[in-house]
Amino acid sequence: MKRIFRTNPEKAGNRVAINSFLIGSLFTIFTLIWTLSPEKFSVIIVTQISLAIPLLFVSSLAYSKVAYWKETRLWDTLGWYTNNLATIFIFNVVGLMIADYFVSLAFAYFSATILLMLIYSIINFSYNPSFIKEKLFKFLFFVIVLFLGGILPVLLQ
Repeated sequence: MKRIFRTNPEKAGNRVAINSFLIGSLFTIFTLIWTLSPEKFSVIIVTQISLAIPLLFVSSLAYSKVAYWKETRLWDTLGWYTNNLATIFIFNVVGLMIADYFVSLAFAYFSATILLMLIYSIINFSYNPSFIKEKLFKFLFFVIVLFLGGILPVLLQ
């Protein structure tokens, strides 16, 4: 059975470091929101910030296992999903906060984000065409979660 994800222990250490920075930043943002009055922010914004924190934490735990466990496929997969969900939630929060005041700018933000991720995916694929399924899956996962948690709520407001 061919796996869609490949384990990369070198990348795992970098992700733990990035996650640590993001968790600290999110705690600061969450504290600021709570201090300023959470009712000023939509439930979807507060929810995605709140969920991004434990997702990043579990991602860090999972990626730390990749560094020293012999079988790492499940740890790497868990780390990837939790890391990406948290990251996309952060992108969604920024877009949703922009949309509270400038809907057209929010759509420009989401469009630019998708376009840049598409360019990134194409470049990534061009270096190794045999990974097209993996790259396509990852790009579509990104776009679907971005759409459901960011673009769709802006369209429905």
